[in-house]
Amino acid sequence: MKDHTPFHGQAIISGYRHGAKFRPSAWSEMLSDAAAAFDARDRRLVYADYLRPAYTEQYGHCVEVDFDALEQANPYAYRLVIDFIRSNGLELYAHDGGAAIEYDAPRTPGQAAS
Repeated sequence: MKDHTPFHGQAIISGYRHGAKFRPSAWSEMLSDAAAAFDARDRRLVYADYLRPAYTEQYGHCVEVDFDALEQANPYAYRLVIDFIRSNGLELYAHDGGAAIEYDAPRTPGQAAS
């Protein structure tokens, strides 16, 4: 079943949630590992073009993601990334232009419904 959520196209998963830095700072590399492959010849981990860590002044430690390519190449990693974003309440932005992408995040215990 196709996921009919705002998780499509190219986006940036920001290193902030509710304006505060998300820790640990290596989260972007750890999340990107979900679609990475080990290059035995070069003996290093190679991140996928559609899920890779980055750092910018605006987004801090972040992940550049192409949800459509990720879903097609690795449905398990696609689901993992969406669940990670939602469960941690991370900010999500369109890759071209930086407009915030709204999505439903679960409420934490004690958080009032809006």
